[in-house]
Amino acid sequence: MLYAILCGYVSEFEGLQNKINCGHLFKEHLDKAIQLLPEEPLLYYLKGRYCYTVSKLSWIEKKMAATLFGEIPSSTVHEALHNFLKAEELQPGYSVSNYMFVAKCYVDLEESQDAWKFCNLALLLPIVTKEDKNSHKEVKKIICSLKR
Repeated sequence: MLYAILCGYVSEFEGLQNKINCGHLFKEHLDKAIQLLPEEPLLYYLKGRYCYTVSKLSWIEKKMAATLFGEIPSSTVHEALHNFLKAEELQPGYSVSNYMFVAKCYVDLEESQDAWKFCNLALLLPIVTKEDKNSHKEVKKIICSLKR
């Protein structure tokens, strides 16, 4: 599990080729970690983040990944949502970030009532970490976009 998390963090500071390589390793180790610890909400949150990120890859990023690994990474917003909701199922109120990503998924799927619901839930959680603070700001942006 720790190796998967480290791959994810390192990829944030790398160029495209290394980011793709780290993402591939991240997914591989994350899947193994889920097999070993199927009741750990953090793993589903991380898998949701992976799926969401992959679903948003540009054409050039997908082509580069295919060149490096022989296959195009694929995932959908639905898969991301499934993983975020699994984290929530395992530990209700898991994190502000998890709620924010659930809301983003629902916005992408044009299900605004569900997006509103999870934005409101996110705002009810305390802000403890820097990630919580950033996610809280992002939730407020999502709410503004939903009001239009």
